[in-house]
Amino acid sequence: MSIIEIDEDNIEEYADIVDQDIAENMERTYFRGLACHDPGDDSVKSAMIWELQSVEKDTDTESRIDWIYADGIDNLESLLEAYKEKVTEDEVKRSFFEIPSLDEQIGSALGGCGFDVESVESRVVRLTVDELAANPLAKKKAPDFVQSISGLDIKSYHQGVMKLLFQPDACPLEDMCYIPKNWFDQDVSCYVTTDGKVNGFLLIHEFPSGILMPLFLRASGPDASHHIAYMMIYSMQKAAEKYPGDRVVLVKRRAANIEAIVNKLFPGKKGLPATAGQRKE
Repeated sequence: MSIIEIDEDNIEEYADIVDQDIAENMERTYFRGLACHDPGDDSVKSAMIWELQSVEKDTDTESRIDWIYADGIDNLESLLEAYKEKVTEDEVKRSFFEIPSLDEQIGSALGGCGFDVESVESRVVRLTVDELAANPLAKKKAPDFVQSISGLDIKSYHQGVMKLLFQPDACPLEDMCYIPKNWFDQDVSCYVTTDGKVNGFLLIHEFPSGILMPLFLRASGPDASHHIAYMMIYSMQKAAEKYPGDRVVLVKRRAANIEAIVNKLFPGKKGLPATAGQRKE
């Protein structure tokens, strides 16, 4: 097999097999990918994309596998051998994944390669804009100091992000400090200010498929909990104004505070079924 590294320069060559929302991430700092090609006809036999995590933290580097493909299970062996070499180079200590609708045979093959594999309830909850708009919280009024990020200058955006990154449990995105303001929905994403300085963000990304996903929710100061609620009110209302009611919103319960919010606003809402696994590297 011929092993090719997938990156932002060649990701379009894999458009027939890579989900467009996954492919978009190849522009980001810590995403990596590999593909195994048949040396005879150059067809793609297997491929995978992952993100390095905790690279800049005082903890072990980990790898979160986001997507994996195989044209026949026999074609996974070379891919996983190449993956092992790459994560070893990056000093990864643990690999893990949580993938909805993962092919059962691929899950079994990963189990045979040292992963502890199980069926789980995903941390991702699927909602719609209509569900957001119907929530009682969305019927309240947000204060005038909550504004869309469309009018926020670049300098203030980056200063606000850097300030909030130092808050506990602030950032589930490894590369948040590198993501430009225009990557987020400019109308539905919002911020709050206190004494002229940004001290809270709710940042939402619209993926190429149209799916919306909140990716950064944090506020600082004594009124942080109130500001988070105000930003949620604002974004729920703006989403209802801008998007059709059946537009999908995926909320990933990355941290305890996000899980608590989802449980309070949408009690009984379950995550998508998924296959999860992990192994030491």
